[in-house]
Amino acid sequence: MEEKKSRLEAALFLSEEALDNKQIADILDLGSIGYVDMLIEEFQQDLEDEDRGLELVDTPEGYELKVKKDHLEHVSHLAPHQDLNEGQLRTLSLIAYNAPVEQTDIIDIRGNRAYQHVKEMVKRGFISKEKDGRTAILDVTDHFLEYFELDSVDDFKRQFENEQAGRDSTQDGIDAFN
Repeated sequence: MEEKKSRLEAALFLSEEALDNKQIADILDLGSIGYVDMLIEEFQQDLEDEDRGLELVDTPEGYELKVKKDHLEHVSHLAPHQDLNEGQLRTLSLIAYNAPVEQTDIIDIRGNRAYQHVKEMVKRGFISKEKDGRTAILDVTDHFLEYFELDSVDDFKRQFENEQAGRDSTQDGIDAFN
């Protein structure tokens, strides 16, 4: 049991996305979702001890390990922007690059999980959402710019394009090498 719990901890620590019960069962080579639920509950109780720095959070996408709020202000500078998972960051980047953009366009590209990402980004103040017929118009907020230390959305677009250009030239170098 302890070995499975430590592997669960390692998987949650390394995963860039939340893990659901089925994914956890696969990682731990377990056939029983009931056993997974019991293991998660026990691990969650272990983390509730006041001298632990992490907590297990149950999100609509699955389970995530997060730094406890009591410690966040002291350690957040070590990994800026880590309070957002990869899926949220991808959705937010897509919105920022195309802002203002219709929510239906984002969902078409990112899939139904993006609904939850949008909801979370609105809740956290990164984007605004204005109803427009059967969809909504999404745009970034000043809080988004402050959080990511940007002067404007154009700065974000320039940084993104420069990063893409760097990746493309790296790939060209790899292709030329082969």
